[in-house]
Amino acid sequence: MLTLLRLFTKLCEICLAWPARLARTTLTVIALPRLGPLRYVVHAAIGYLVFALLLVYVVAPIRGIVGGWFMADKLRYDAERWLATAIYDRGGSFVGTFDPRLDSVRDFNYTDTAIEVGDYTANPDHKSIPVRDVPDHYWRCLVWHEDRYFGTALNPFGIDLLGVLKIPYSSVRRTLATGRPVLGVGGSTLPMQFARVIHNTPPRRDEGAFKKLRRKVGEWLLAPVIFNELTKGGDDTPLRQWAANHIWLAQRTGGQPLHGVEVTSRIVFGKEARDLTIAEQYVLASAVNKPIILLEGDDKLNAVRLDRWRYIAEVRARTCAEKLIDDPATQSKVLFEFINLAGGPPDPKVKPKLQQALDTYAPSLAKRAQANPIIRANALMPSARLGLREEMKQIWGYGWRSHVRGVTATIDTGENLALRAKLNTTLAAIDQKWSARLKPGYTLDPAKAVPGSGLKSPQVVVAAANLDGEIVRYFETSDTTPYFGSAYARDAGTSRYDPSREVRRIASTGKIIAAIGIANELRDGTDASYQDSEFAGPALAETCARGMTQGSRRALVAFACSLNRPVEWRLAQTGQTKVRAIIDKLGFTMPPTLGNVTDTPPSTAAARGLVAGSPQRVHQMSSVVLAALTGRGSKTVRPPSLVKGYDFVDRDEATTFGRDTGHDIVPDKLIRRDAHGLLKAFLQAPLCHTHAGQPVGTLKDLSAWCATRRGDLRLHFAKTGTDVNADASATVDTWITGGLQFANGAAYSYVVLVGTGSTAEPWGHNLHAAQVATPLLEALLTDLSDHAKRNPVPSAVPPRPAATPASAADPPPRTKSTATARMSPADVQAVVGQ
Repeated sequence: MLTLLRLFTKLCEICLAWPARLARTTLTVIALPRLGPLRYVVHAAIGYLVFALLLVYVVAPIRGIVGGWFMADKLRYDAERWLATAIYDRGGSFVGTFDPRLDSVRDFNYTDTAIEVGDYTANPDHKSIPVRDVPDHYWRCLVWHEDRYFGTALNPFGIDLLGVLKIPYSSVRRTLATGRPVLGVGGSTLPMQFARVIHNTPPRRDEGAFKKLRRKVGEWLLAPVIFNELTKGGDDTPLRQWAANHIWLAQRTGGQPLHGVEVTSRIVFGKEARDLTIAEQYVLASAVNKPIILLEGDDKLNAVRLDRWRYIAEVRARTCAEKLIDDPATQSKVLFEFINLAGGPPDPKVKPKLQQALDTYAPSLAKRAQANPIIRANALMPSARLGLREEMKQIWGYGWRSHVRGVTATIDTGENLALRAKLNTTLAAIDQKWSARLKPGYTLDPAKAVPGSGLKSPQVVVAAANLDGEIVRYFETSDTTPYFGSAYARDAGTSRYDPSREVRRIASTGKIIAAIGIANELRDGTDASYQDSEFAGPALAETCARGMTQGSRRALVAFACSLNRPVEWRLAQTGQTKVRAIIDKLGFTMPPTLGNVTDTPPSTAAARGLVAGSPQRVHQMSSVVLAALTGRGSKTVRPPSLVKGYDFVDRDEATTFGRDTGHDIVPDKLIRRDAHGLLKAFLQAPLCHTHAGQPVGTLKDLSAWCATRRGDLRLHFAKTGTDVNADASATVDTWITGGLQFANGAAYSYVVLVGTGSTAEPWGHNLHAAQVATPLLEALLTDLSDHAKRNPVPSAVPPRPAATPASAADPPPRTKSTATARMSPADVQAVVGQ
């Protein structure tokens, strides 16, 4: 046993000693000891060769496998966090990309150094639009310049052997050239350049030897991990996508680098990456480590800018054309294109219409926005981009960036900015007029509600949608996108909206529900008598005067003046089950039950507007009524949307994605066709009702927009609402919602809201929709009138009935529908004859 132990010990000693003996023999015998002092140079060279071989063929594969165990998740999260989503306007023009502060799940690091957040390290970040297909010529040129031996025996795991061996030679050459010790450079592979992107550590001129060495060692340690993760299973597609997405290719004068082929091609060449010519692909691939400088500066910068561009286009890109193109005709064409590009870098590309909008509505940002897609989107879509993001979060939660690489909006940016300017001016005028009635700390003037002013604005929402449910006008003053629902109703974990948690009451716009329920019964006419007191009494005035103790109101007056008691009294007679069904179909939430308090009857909740819903849901309610009254009742009405279309990251998702239809409504299933006449009369009364020749409805200030008074309108209905808390004078929300159709067929539903949505936060005293929301609606209606002229919809205009010859002996029959049987002749003419 002792013999075996001695033998084992001897073997261990040999195993430990032989490497040292081999090294000593190599250095003393093989390394030419007769060279004298030069043998130390040879020894160093051999030692460095051994180091390079071990680094490339031993350390790199081990590091790649082991490092992936604890770094893979972070690499995937970094890549997801870097994804940018492109924004396009209604016409398909590239507007820009989302601000990183809007689309990052956990963080976005704007600094140049890493930030420790608990046990997580937030490295400096960038944003790039992900490519779907990597441009082939870009990839080939990039590999030729930056990683020529990628995937070969000289670079099997992300570190290039020849590049490592080059460092001593370049060090000696640079030291002799500068007269001082300088650490040379070696060939940085693409995975090593990705490591620079992750840590934002590009080579710098002021970089010292020690700092450069530390950076290089860090790249050697991280590159194998990146290479291993991006080439698993022999598929290098992820690595190619990183090369197309995350390399710095251009920068605006003074900073703001552009990463990736997709966003850079849009800014530099004004086109998508898939449309780049071979020459343009070569130019972008040649800009690696020498990014294109966008926008002119001083004379010195302009000289550098031009010199760098010529080096990119005439030297590096030309080399790719000469080395990589075999066909002489193609090569000649590409070389000729380089001649056209040699004059200097192109100016950043912005569509003329977008540039005009920038110059007009954001002149201070117009120049910077040309080369910065984030600033451009912020300036052109200040509120719509927030709405677009909210819609995507409702579908995919916080992970929407992994699904969508581009989203096309339904709005025209220039037209929407024009309305925004008018609404801001209108809000300033309203603020000046009613400032004495605003609660301390509140203002309606957006120019006053700026950080540091101590003032805040209630939420202001103005939105209009066409017959297809596409929002064509969108304005909000809050960053929380209240149009799509209260912050309280959004899940903190997923950011998805839960309608059952909505707390914003819809006030008297709920009387649209009452109008539908009453009209569906086909019992009333506009002259029907609605009890306006505890006990029946004589008919009261045709005006909106209140405070009478006994009597009744005409049905038309009750809706024109938005009177609670008579409408509630009549709606209760339709049956609570029917009313509750309408509330549910429209997607509203009943008031919560508090303790042992009896549930609020649906008729009371609807007539008094105690049901809760987002402005989008109120807007959809008006869209449903508009569709019914314009002969489109059989077609589905979806919730109004800002999204015209998605550009998905994955092609498979593009074919399988289906919009959630759970909130779609078919008007004919909610509103009886025979009820249209009475419903129209009730809902146009706030605009059209008069007494003694004077408008007296809740929207009397907009009586000029009654369809019977305008030759360019076929239909216009609207309903106001003001929500208060226990103090009847404390204003919480003011609403107006409705719809209109012009004579040329163009039709729009709309919603206007000013408020906080919380009874705990009233913002005004004795302020109502007629005072606050009406001026905003007037500005919107004027704008929609102009929009309708530019966008007629002839197919939405009902055909004129064919003329039928009549004789005295056979006069045309006169009939009355059940819905109009109790109407006076004047009311029948008002309802049916328009």
